[in-house]
Amino acid sequence: MAEVLLGVSGGIAAYKAVDVLRMLQRDGHDVSVIMTRNATRFVGPETFSALSGRPVGLGQFTDPGTAGYDHLDFARRADVAVVCPATANTLARLAHGLADGLLSTSLVAFDGPVVVAPAMNTRMWEHPATVANVATLEARGVVVVPPASGLLADGEVGMGRLASPADVCAAVERVVRHGGEMQGREILITAGGTREPIDAVRYVGNSSSGKMAWAIVDAARDRGARVTVVAANVDLPRRPDVTYRDAGTAEALHRVCLDEFPGCDALVMTAAVADYRPVRAETGKIDKSAASSLQIDLERTTDILSDLAAARADQVMVGFAAEAGAAGLQRARDKRTRKGVDIVVHNDISAPGIGFGSDDNAITIIGPGDAEVFFERRSKRACAEAILDALMSQVTARTG
Repeated sequence: MAEVLLGVSGGIAAYKAVDVLRMLQRDGHDVSVIMTRNATRFVGPETFSALSGRPVGLGQFTDPGTAGYDHLDFARRADVAVVCPATANTLARLAHGLADGLLSTSLVAFDGPVVVAPAMNTRMWEHPATVANVATLEARGVVVVPPASGLLADGEVGMGRLASPADVCAAVERVVRHGGEMQGREILITAGGTREPIDAVRYVGNSSSGKMAWAIVDAARDRGARVTVVAANVDLPRRPDVTYRDAGTAEALHRVCLDEFPGCDALVMTAAVADYRPVRAETGKIDKSAASSLQIDLERTTDILSDLAAARADQVMVGFAAEAGAAGLQRARDKRTRKGVDIVVHNDISAPGIGFGSDDNAITIIGPGDAEVFFERRSKRACAEAILDALMSQVTARTG
């Protein structure tokens, strides 16, 4: 188990850090706590001291007139640091490397993984300075547990509510279990849904939002991978330390994947690629008044996954099968064999509340030797972690 440094900064959500401490302890971790001066206005240090069984770090100088080195002691002892809650002020200090208090100084001296859980008013969370500071921290490898939307302490409703203590602890656990295991690995991830043009305005497309792929991107980044995303019409925030290549149609996606695939260690083919496209796309807009009906001739698109499987060296390949109904699982099993890939992830798009556009999913991971594991409804990030666990088991089996 790990030695965790828990930093508590001055926001009303500081009381939830008590639950984070207890959950980390239940997971078997030892926890040391540093509180900022403002944090002590919300929760007394005696609470954290009693629960952790250790003195709480409060200031840089233990005795008047004597230089203290507590910040180095905290930094040397910790395996992972988590700041909960992380106020806008604390995020700014971390992003700019300020070291004017025990918490900020300890974090500047710490060279291990850092998790931050922001909490603040919506306007503060959305301020350009905060947005830039969060982007800086993420680019530096800091794991950010995004705040939730809901009722805030000041009575407003919006984004900025501290993530649940369970989510914060889950992020710490992922770092402890997986931090760095994909270091140096090149992961290629396709995302979104292709759009095949009918004319200059209309297209044949699908409902894929890219959320599942984005969750896999974040999980792979947190494990140390270098990630390249081939994005098909995804309208989601992009990460500063991820390489993106846009490919809106099946043909474009095929071309970019063939270009990127030789340099990757693993492919996660999350994108929903159109199976058919119009034989001919009109250069202008079709005049709907010209006829009461419209007939469009369609042709099959290229099978990207099969082409990549035929061209691979030793890459691990993960495909997706979005199917409807009870027969869909068998079609997903057949797809893994037919496409020649290592893993197929099946999800039932007919089930309510999961799949395209939602924040949750329920998946079956189908691997070699008819191995199958079903994961009931959970967040797409949790599904992403399970998918990467399966992927890494294949990597380990190949590399020993």
